Amino acid sequence: MDPAAGAKAAASTLKGAQAAGKELGSVVTSQQADMEAAVQQQHQARLRAKAEEARRAAMAEVKALQRYEAEKAHQSEIERIKQQTIAKYGKTAWTEVEAVKARIERERQEELKFMDKDRARQAQVFWWCMTAAAAVTYFFKLYK
Repeated sequence: MDPAAGAKAAASTLKGAQAAGKELGSVVTSQQADMEAAVQQQHQARLRAKAEEARRAAMAEVKALQRYEAEKAHQSEIERIKQQTIAKYGKTAWTEVEAVKARIERERQEELKFMDKDRARQAQVFWWCMTAAAAVTYFFKLYK
């Protein structure tokens, strides 16, 4: 074996290994860059989610404040109406108004119960019709 040829072969092999090493290094570098990009993307997504959650919380507080203010305004309006009613019709008038209000609410609750019963009956009729339609379809398919 020629020593010069062996040295040339070794040098060629080393150059190939060096090129492969550089290529492998570039693959690792690009993989690390991809991983870092994914990490940054997840970080941005988490920041957006936190900002959205903070916005929702702020909106919940705003809604709560609006509801509180509406309830306070409602209570003030009721108190104003109560005072006007008492001034116009006497002290017992407000008690009568509250009794009428209770009767109206009872009637509304009863009507809601009737409506629920009607909905339940409609659902029963619907499911009976579906069952009958399925049975008829099955028998038509069976005896076709």
